[in-house]
Amino acid sequence: MFRFIEYLERFWALLSFYLPSHLFVENNKDKNILIVPGFRAGRSYYSRLKSNLDNLGFKVGILSTLRDPLSLEEAVQYLASQILTAPNEVTLIAHNTGGLLVLILPDEARRKVKRLITLGTPFHGSERFTNTRQSYWGYESDWVKTNYKNALFFPLFQPLSAIEDFSFPPQESTEFGQGRDLWFDIPGNYNLVRRNENIRTLREFLGTPKDSIAIQSAPKANPEFAVPKKIEVDFSKYEPSVYKKNQKQLAAKKKSSAKKAKPTQKPKPVAKPKPKKKAKKR
Repeated sequence: MFRFIEYLERFWALLSFYLPSHLFVENNKDKNILIVPGFRAGRSYYSRLKSNLDNLGFKVGILSTLRDPLSLEEAVQYLASQILTAPNEVTLIAHNTGGLLVLILPDEARRKVKRLITLGTPFHGSERFTNTRQSYWGYESDWVKTNYKNALFFPLFQPLSAIEDFSFPPQESTEFGQGRDLWFDIPGNYNLVRRNENIRTLREFLGTPKDSIAIQSAPKANPEFAVPKKIEVDFSKYEPSVYKKNQKQLAAKKKSSAKKAKPTQKPKPVAKPKPKKKAKKR
């Protein structure tokens, strides 16, 4: 059932990608959350997620993505120009491959972002892109190996995934590692942003605009271990004469311990079988 719904959602995402409204670019000067669409997913596809977050009190904007960029750099610059219109300390919710585009944002745009939340982003790539124009996103490609850890440059990074991802298997793609993945109840990459159960989970995770975002500072090093201690090594025991003597003593100890471990037991006498009595003839 969920698989069928996932296919319908994927079709609706692709259809909305070719609607004229997808290319509309907003001014995000008053927004505190920006949604980055995934691979060939239109802006209107995220309207349900936007309305739910608006009801919490957030001011949400949905970014536009290029339909047929000449290069990956052009696609990223197009996103960056929209992020630069937002205030500082904005939250990015990047769906699907939108999380991969965010990884190579220019520094000026990246500094605007305080919190990066990814929904089903294939950080290790996916075989779906192998032998395509997007082969740089192929599974374990050189591009993803080089760039996937760039997500850690954001002050707060929270990778979230579906419990079962039809497009990008979590065991191979979406699982970022470091034990920070949150598994949503309803499976499917596209269901993450449309199904009411998943949206409710995301709403609870975000809280409200009044809630402060706690960023844990890195733990300070213990002064006791901060300075390496000098270790004195007695090299005299490694001299040939001493070493041979120690080896002989060690071998003797092993023999004595082996003898103690196996106590001598006298063999039990084997009972001789009694001769059978011959039956008397009558």
